[in-house]
Amino acid sequence: MGAALGVVCLLAAGLGAALGVTPIAFRSDSMAPAISSGDLALARSVSAGDIGNGDIVSVSDRQGSRVTHRVVQVEPYGSSIRLTLQADDSAAPDAETYDVTSVERVFVSVPLLGYVFGAAGGLVVIGIGGVFVACLAIVVFVPRRKIAGTRRAVD
Repeated sequence: MGAALGVVCLLAAGLGAALGVTPIAFRSDSMAPAISSGDLALARSVSAGDIGNGDIVSVSDRQGSRVTHRVVQVEPYGSSIRLTLQADDSAAPDAETYDVTSVERVFVSVPLLGYVFGAAGGLVVIGIGGVFVACLAIVVFVPRRKIAGTRRAVD
């Protein structure tokens, strides 16, 4: 089971990198009911000029934390775009505005899959997966020696 999960994660990471897709595991219900806690969203980097009201985007706030909310206002701001975002479960827009040139725009979400990716993304799981892959490589690629005193069956 663990090996299969590891292979799925490696394939997903490789495919995601090749296609420019970023997985986002949701840890809160701020975007419910559209995206709930435990859901996995997939986002693609796009130019901020391609963003419109109603899009769900992911940006970094001033502290460097990821914020994924719905766009409620788009304004040109010098050489960038200023976005006003709002969580679906909030009555008011975010206090902070976001000056961006590109964003991650969510294009799909999968219910509950974020729990799997959240667990598989931990450092402990990555370490255990690395040890497992190393052991598997040894078993597969290291030549086997004959043990003295053993007899082969004769057909």
